[in-house]
Amino acid sequence: MDAVITEVAVEGKRLIDDAWLGRITRDQAVHMFVQVGDGLVAPQTACDIVDDGLAWLDAHSARLRLLGWCALLELPVFGGLAILGVATGDFVGAALALILLAALQYVHHRFAPYPTPIRARRRV
Repeated sequence: MDAVITEVAVEGKRLIDDAWLGRITRDQAVHMFVQVGDGLVAPQTACDIVDDGLAWLDAHSARLRLLGWCALLELPVFGGLAILGVATGDFVGAALALILLAALQYVHHRFAPYPTPIRARRRV
């Protein structure tokens, strides 16, 4: 049963992503989510889940995009500056580049959007 619930949740996430990217409409995502759930997900619950997922993606899209670009660029830039500083003998510059890299890593982990909380199921 847990495998089925996990499969439905993964498919729901994929449908929300497709609806947010514009590949399918919101109504199609809800309809397909109910079909995938095969009785596990009521239409109103599927509607609420899709709406919440789309709202979360809308609220965090700019921040996620910025964090993605920063994560892609900061290691090569500041790592390269640190290596260049060590190669040229500028150890203060290398240390400063490493400190800035560590500070940016901290800021990105601190300001990353938190995942949506999921309640743990009680096991009987």
